[in-house]
Amino acid sequence: MTDNGGASYGGVSFASLGLLVTGVNLPLLPETIQEEESLPGLDGSLDMEMRYGPRMIEVTVELLTKDESEYQAALQRLAKVFNARLGSKPLVLDRMPGKRWMAKYNGTISIEKIASLGSFTLPFKAFYPFSESVLESHQMLEYGQNYLFGMGLRYGDTYSFGVTTSPKSQLIYHAGTHEAFPVIRMRGSGSNIKITNTATSESLTINTVMTANDVVEINCAPLEQTILKNGISAVSGATGKFPRLIEGENKITISATGANLTVDFIFRHTYLY
Repeated sequence: MTDNGGASYGGVSFASLGLLVTGVNLPLLPETIQEEESLPGLDGSLDMEMRYGPRMIEVTVELLTKDESEYQAALQRLAKVFNARLGSKPLVLDRMPGKRWMAKYNGTISIEKIASLGSFTLPFKAFYPFSESVLESHQMLEYGQNYLFGMGLRYGDTYSFGVTTSPKSQLIYHAGTHEAFPVIRMRGSGSNIKITNTATSESLTINTVMTANDVVEINCAPLEQTILKNGISAVSGATGKFPRLIEGENKITISATGANLTVDFIFRHTYLY
């Protein structure tokens, strides 16, 4: 396993910053946001809706330098790397190297300094509170990549397939314990294209005509839902629900007129923890 000093952030190892991770406060689940309603004469309350809020992650570190000059220079580097204005970046902990949290610095840092040793806690906030696999589904799994056995990943699963008969079904395996929202990329020719996930009973129909060199890309993520045909929006001709993936095998069925397509499902396995 690569020694990153216990973690990396935005591809920068903590070790290269002179940091050593001594502790991590990572909640088992994100904070819950509960909506409920009380009714007169009724004991308790009605459970209306529950959703998860952002996840706070605290990483306690030590910074060891030779002298005060080197110590101040190290703090300057830290301020640049953890600058919250740069937005969220992947935080990867050495204790679970196959997962990442998209997080950014959020809070304040109080440094306890003794001689050239500084101890402090880095507060991170993951606005999307779930962890994701470091690799995307279309990237090859290899031995020695430090994935954890508990992640449920399997070697040899197919995330790209051809559609030359209609309908065509394919099992898409999602190892995560939380739902994932794929990018579905289709290349080739066909029309009246319908994508169905039997596991969730969600179907999306795209009213467009694709010819041999066309590429249609469907982003199923909430608040990012788009359909692009050769880079131009084609969402106006679509009906139904953008399909998501749940834990386990998802039976995906593609139907189309005159189908000669290559279909890719691109996503990161997504986990509650």
